[in-house]
Amino acid sequence: MSMNYYKKYILAGKRIPLLFYISNWFANLLPRTYWIHKRGKLLKGWEQRADADYIRDRVNLYCRLDRLYSVDDRSVSVKDVNRHNFQSRYAFDAQSALRYFPGSAKVGFIDGDIRVNPEFPSIIKCRRLNGEGEENAVVLNLDSIRHWLNPHDNIPFEKKIPKLFFRGDIYDKPDRIRFFEQWSDNELFDLGDTNNRFPSKWHSRFVTIPEHFSYQFILALEGYDMASSLQWIMASGCVPVMPRPTVEGWLMHSRLIPGVHYIEIKSDFSDVGDKIKYYASHQDEAKKIAEESKKFIEQFKDKRREKIISILTVEKYLKHRK
Repeated sequence: MSMNYYKKYILAGKRIPLLFYISNWFANLLPRTYWIHKRGKLLKGWEQRADADYIRDRVNLYCRLDRLYSVDDRSVSVKDVNRHNFQSRYAFDAQSALRYFPGSAKVGFIDGDIRVNPEFPSIIKCRRLNGEGEENAVVLNLDSIRHWLNPHDNIPFEKKIPKLFFRGDIYDKPDRIRFFEQWSDNELFDLGDTNNRFPSKWHSRFVTIPEHFSYQFILALEGYDMASSLQWIMASGCVPVMPRPTVEGWLMHSRLIPGVHYIEIKSDFSDVGDKIKYYASHQDEAKKIAEESKKFIEQFKDKRREKIISILTVEKYLKHRK
């Protein structure tokens, strides 16, 4: 096993893409009747579970529909949510919940980055938290191979470098460019742009996820929608630093508490220097945030419960059809 492979997949906690595709391809070979029968077994007695209220709460967060809607030509059959019609990563993740329902059932489905909330109730990766059509965004854990990692961070917080670290692509991302313009020269920051095709004056080499863990504070800025790094930053022993989220996905971004799960900075980035200076000199407070952030991620590690929540979210969505 090469060191690059070890860093990229094992330490970063990434799933191997080929195995992800093969396992989903085989799952889709099984008849739908098998999955519908399994749905009954998975959901049997879930309301008597000790965590039933927790499950119900998350389902209601992901599917906020409280009205009936009519199926129209914007819908597709469940069986047609596949890699031929949509991006394969999104289709396979959607099918991990949709395969438990009849293939003729109609759903709205949107793949890719989310710039606006849908006009029609649709299964989607995340919703915009702007009050406009939020209830139409029925959230499932899509593109999970990119957003959900299980990293190995064995560096004690006290031995991490007390600086704010960021490596990523800033091309065509105005907020990230603005951040670099304001703070790239600050001694408490270590910022680098890894875009090789359109390198900026802040260009830096690519850095693996485990290399981030040498730093106490990691910047998580939204790109086109969610900050794809946020989940693995929270799952590490580092402190996420970011403005209040404007989108919400399976991570339940609206449930994150500033000063508890992350260091909140202003959307114009004017207070970042003061925030990092404060927490760099108040190590106990910074370490507490890192611990609470990691604890928040623990709730997503019960695979059976996550499956139940996914299925119930789709079930609630389908029950609101006229």
